[in-house]
Amino acid sequence: MDLEHRIHKLVSSKNSYIHDDCAYLSNTHQLITTDTLVENVHFNLKHFNAYEIAHRLFACNYSDIQSSGGYPEYALLSISFPSKNFEISQQIVKFFKKILEKYNIRLIGGDTTSSSKIYLSSTFISKSIKKIKVINRKNAKVGDGIYTYKNIGFSKLGYLSIFKKLNLNKNLLQKSKDQFLKPKIISYSNLFNRCKINSCMDISDSLHSSLKELSRQSKKKFHIDDLKEVSPLLFKDFDPNKYFSLVLSSGEEFVPVFTAKLTKQDIKLFKLNRINIIKIGSVQKGQGVVFTELEKFKNSTFSHFKNTY
Repeated sequence: MDLEHRIHKLVSSKNSYIHDDCAYLSNTHQLITTDTLVENVHFNLKHFNAYEIAHRLFACNYSDIQSSGGYPEYALLSISFPSKNFEISQQIVKFFKKILEKYNIRLIGGDTTSSSKIYLSSTFISKSIKKIKVINRKNAKVGDGIYTYKNIGFSKLGYLSIFKKLNLNKNLLQKSKDQFLKPKIISYSNLFNRCKINSCMDISDSLHSSLKELSRQSKKKFHIDDLKEVSPLLFKDFDPNKYFSLVLSSGEEFVPVFTAKLTKQDIKLFKLNRINIIKIGSVQKGQGVVFTELEKFKNSTFSHFKNTY
């Protein structure tokens, strides 16, 4: 068990409020989630500008609320920084406010203090949502399809191109850097509320770890048989082992992996909203995650404590 999971186990044991990607407040019928970004762990000032830092902070929380079936309504922002970084810290706050306004989310408070480097923490609170409408990780049903969004893998590729000097062609280099520095923000709450989604998890660590967690909590086997169509551009440019590694281990993609019995009309709704979903497998009786396209997979996801993949 890694350090992050040991801390999570300590605070979540016998705690009815803690609910997967978000906590659910039964008295007010709201979802609440919080995320932290730390300089030189999640970003640095050499490669990230103020807007990209604010954008990443927003994407973390926005995806968590949506993957639980909610609509974000309020936000809190706390920032700590050394005096020498006042200017860029001020810019981060300004950009964060602008992004909130774009998505009709109200900033209602926060805190500011000094520190040795920049620390950011944001908390999002959803609009009222009935508990029965909240999507969690444990309700995958036998016969469900397993779905996610297309083009997963570019975030890790962007990280490797920037920090490990991975040599890429011009097209892949630009696309991967864009996804890593400014991950695409996709609004899908309305679709999740119109379709019957049984279980879901935000892909912030990796697709592989998310599939394992959904399988574990649902006590079902996740049979994965179509990863080749997840990122056609990457499949074209990399050998199978490298391709599967990128798709399965890329972190901070900020899109959902979910299970559902989607109809043709449901899939059409996603397409009409310009969201490309891909069915990668099915939920079956049993346990664990089974991949038919590869025999072994070394799970090299991003570690926030080692600051690397």
